[in-house]
Amino acid sequence: MSDLRTDNPLEVQIKLIRKYLKLKIMADNESFHGHAQERNHVYDLFKRTVAHGESHSALMIGPRGSGKTTLINSVLQQISKEVDLSNDAIIVRLNGLIHSDDKLSLKAITAQMQLENAVGDRVFGTFAENLAFLLSCLQSGADRRCKSMLFILEEFDLFCHVGRTQTLLYNLFDITHSAQAPMCVLGVTNRIDVVELLEKRVKSRFSHRHIFLFPNEDSQGAPHVKYRDLMVNMLCLPRTKTVSVKKNRRSRKSTVTSEDMEIDQETNSLPDTIISRHPNLQHLDQEFVQDWNAHVLSLAEEQKVLDCIEKLCYYTVNEQIFRNILFELVSKLSLNKPYIDVADLSAIIDNTVAPEHRVKLLQSLSILELSLVIAMKHGMEIFDGEPMNFEMVLHRYTKFANSNSSTQTVPRAVILKAFEHLQELEVIMPARGQDHSTDAGATRAHKHYRLQALATPTHDVTEAVTKFKALPTEIRHWFGNSVV
Repeated sequence: MSDLRTDNPLEVQIKLIRKYLKLKIMADNESFHGHAQERNHVYDLFKRTVAHGESHSALMIGPRGSGKTTLINSVLQQISKEVDLSNDAIIVRLNGLIHSDDKLSLKAITAQMQLENAVGDRVFGTFAENLAFLLSCLQSGADRRCKSMLFILEEFDLFCHVGRTQTLLYNLFDITHSAQAPMCVLGVTNRIDVVELLEKRVKSRFSHRHIFLFPNEDSQGAPHVKYRDLMVNMLCLPRTKTVSVKKNRRSRKSTVTSEDMEIDQETNSLPDTIISRHPNLQHLDQEFVQDWNAHVLSLAEEQKVLDCIEKLCYYTVNEQIFRNILFELVSKLSLNKPYIDVADLSAIIDNTVAPEHRVKLLQSLSILELSLVIAMKHGMEIFDGEPMNFEMVLHRYTKFANSNSSTQTVPRAVILKAFEHLQELEVIMPARGQDHSTDAGATRAHKHYRLQALATPTHDVTEAVTKFKALPTEIRHWFGNSVV
């Protein structure tokens, strides 16, 4: 509450709204919309495993940012309201980026099953023996029934990576195939050809059940209409339940019906788990909330907003990128700017999509690589746009480095490696007529003397250097000096 101590009530409400919307946009990983059929499929698999002790395996495939993990979290949250999920089932989450081998995977499984004490110093001959011991520790009751288990494997394709034994996948799929214990194994990946990566023994025990989650697959209209609705959903605030329906109907200012209030509650409110951690969010003034929601609805009807969102959809349909845009938009709210400005939305989208990507690529380079780009730019200005080879660029960079005592001396081999990295990124490319893939003469030429041209426009280099805050002053001064 320390950040809310102010005498201005409007400023307090703006801070609360800003905090609420930031949590709603980024921290809410349970609220899911769309893809009803796919969600029902996952819900059916989990429910049958937990409630009826069945065993299943499936793969969820979709591009990054399509909502695969959020869908799973929303299903688990719904099931937890229907059954005692914490006592009736065990949820094990593994990630191919983190659990890079079977030992790390088994250690994470043991920890999430809370069986470290049971394993102790035991030594097992194989992975299967260790996993079988863990399952036996979970058995209880007169019939020695095992608890239901839900295995969620994020980045599933990395568990099938070349050089990794697929022992983990084989044993998990074998348990579901032979129904040794009630278990559901759900792999999550963005690779559509992931089944081709599976070994034959693993593939024979997999159920080949696929759940595809593609953006805009279930949308009724154009992508920008869907994102417009998403913007309204993300930016609208819920009406509290304390406001009675009769009061709403009598109020001349309010146009919200009882049905609309219920929709607001379900779609616009944060989950209780987040609200409980931030009790000050309950102090939102309802009159200000009503004005804010009216502002968001009017914003969604403006043609300029639709044009901006449509422009974004030409480049990407990744929902996470759109959420990042909304997050940046909400961060600009202040006492001097209490409402969203269309110009801010347009500017943020322009900075997100091309040609800004070229500038961001240049700003992601190391100081040495960017210095070589500057040296090449100066050299091409001197020689009227003629291409340059590595030795020419090295000469100009060395001349600059020797004239600045603060510049660290870099070995020639390191500079050559940086130059080759610029070639890989296509910041510089073989000059026309010098492409070594087609020109026999260029093929015989040593790589130090193959002519290269700067493929990045000069104005992009200028913008990257201007906005690069971590760039040393002497390099910035070198870039700005006129070439003689």
